Amino acid sequence: MRRLLLIALATALLATSPARAAEPPAYTPLGPGDTYLALGDSLAVGVEEPTNNDSLPGYPSLLYAQLRQSFPALRYENRGVSGETSQTFIDGGQLSSAVSFIQSERAAGRRVGLVTLDIGGNDMVGVFLGSNLTVTETFSLYRSNLETILDQLLAALTVNGQRNGDLLLMNYYNPYPDLTIVDTPPLIDLPPGQQPIVTNTEVPKFNQLIAEVAAARGLPVYNAFSAFGGRQASLLFVRYPYVFIPFSQANFDYHPRQAGHQLLASGFASISGYQLNRLYTPLISR
Repeated sequence: MRRLLLIALATALLATSPARAAEPPAYTPLGPGDTYLALGDSLAVGVEEPTNNDSLPGYPSLLYAQLRQSFPALRYENRGVSGETSQTFIDGGQLSSAVSFIQSERAAGRRVGLVTLDIGGNDMVGVFLGSNLTVTETFSLYRSNLETILDQLLAALTVNGQRNGDLLLMNYYNPYPDLTIVDTPPLIDLPPGQQPIVTNTEVPKFNQLIAEVAAARGLPVYNAFSAFGGRQASLLFVRYPYVFIPFSQANFDYHPRQAGHQLLASGFASISGYQLNRLYTPLISR
């Protein structure tokens, strides 16, 4: 990560009540089947900046533990890759690996009934931390990539023209509320023509893009933005108020603490539409 100049900071976080996105009308849960497949980036893997490493799993492991209370025979596969962007998800092999896994499970007589996906956080954070692309270019590329990812996953989950599995997504919390990033070489070089980046404005726009692409395909999206709003200090590793230059990676780490992962797991469970014995997230200790 590159150093930033942070201005226009407020010490208080945005006060937003937890909420979840409503399922699009077209979504009818099919149930987790035989296997739960987790895809995504460091959130799915459960890693943080090295100095904040808690050696605890990410939200998919917590969600799996929750699902097994109702579906004890459920299998679990996590193919998330830390640092993944929407582009590397396609080019680096996670997408093709996921499609192959779904097909191989079907060939073995097992149904991948649930796929969870978090992808795009690194696309957005890349803009905040010094990307070669403008916000507009990032949004355009991400939309195209997300459409490709969802269409290929849905094709893999379709048998004889009928969808045979559930695909759940999340939108993104704002780890840096009330933050404006300006072009101050050599600390950060914004792309030519890029205006100062205001996180309170850009993150909701990014999430609207996710909502539009998902809704067009009848896919539910967990509203992590609202759920984390006003609670970032207890759910993320970022230290508030922000640390000015020189800042440490540990203090600016946007990854969730374990409480944040537990919230994500419960959020995915809540939008699944599954009839669970009880809706809770088991605590996993070191």
